[in-house]
Amino acid sequence: MRYRKNALILILLIITGISSLSACSSASIPPAQFDVTSLTIKPIQITIGETVSITAQVVNSGGSVGIYSVVLTIDGAKTDSKTVSLSPGSTETVTFSLSENKAGSYKIAVGDSSSILTVNPKKVSEPTELKYDDGQANDYLGVDKPCTGYLVDFVPPSIPFTIDTVRIFGLIYGGHGFIINDIDVQIWDKDKKVIYSTTMDKGAFPLLAYLPSDIEKQGGWADIHIPDIKVDGSFYIHVYTGVTTGQGFRMGADDKVNTHSDVTIRDSAGVDNFAPTWPYSKVRWFGDKSRVNWMVRVSGTAWITEQ
Repeated sequence: MRYRKNALILILLIITGISSLSACSSASIPPAQFDVTSLTIKPIQITIGETVSITAQVVNSGGSVGIYSVVLTIDGAKTDSKTVSLSPGSTETVTFSLSENKAGSYKIAVGDSSSILTVNPKKVSEPTELKYDDGQANDYLGVDKPCTGYLVDFVPPSIPFTIDTVRIFGLIYGGHGFIINDIDVQIWDKDKKVIYSTTMDKGAFPLLAYLPSDIEKQGGWADIHIPDIKVDGSFYIHVYTGVTTGQGFRMGADDKVNTHSDVTIRDSAGVDNFAPTWPYSKVRWFGDKSRVNWMVRVSGTAWITEQ
């Protein structure tokens, strides 16, 4: 009987030891631990209807194999999910595709990682003519000393704006033997930097040997075709003649409220600047700068938000 009792005690001790070892072994292996890293959105800005790719890396930093549900949220709302099974220490890249039909900024999140996606409205091209004159010349003015050029600033309806044509209304006045120069036309950007320059043939305008009483009916439009110059804000059209004798090119001017027309002076270094004073006599209507609009127009392409 003593032998049987001792044997039973030994068996119980062995079983208890095995259970303790098993419990210790199980407790020493950490569970699966998942982290989401390297969230990438490409591109970070899209237009309505375009598709964006969202990628994230899922890492199992724990000690056991595990299954993880990778959830994509937009502004906190679940949008999509994918399931991955990862062994300890392994990494898997998960990719989502997304398209939005409404413009705005969206918070994209996968796990604890997040970023902002910008969705821009769709824009459609629209042929546009920019003009400030009323189409009726009240007179044609040469540049008076010390001025050498005409200047008109334009504000496009959208950014960017593509310029494809510059239109100028004027005439050429010159007596016998007078040497008439061609006309230099420049486009300045909003910082008054020349971004395009060309020469307009003087033959593009009507030539008058004398100035008739109905001079306002004598001018004509001449077009300069531009190789699709893009501007990202306001810009200027500068017409340089360099002639201050009264003969040569004369710009059509209408009698209308002026907020865009000016004159320039070219210095000895060839740099054009705004004239400090208005050069025309106060005894005539065009002596009042606020009434003089140079007849210059710009045609191009605006990008308008689709309604």
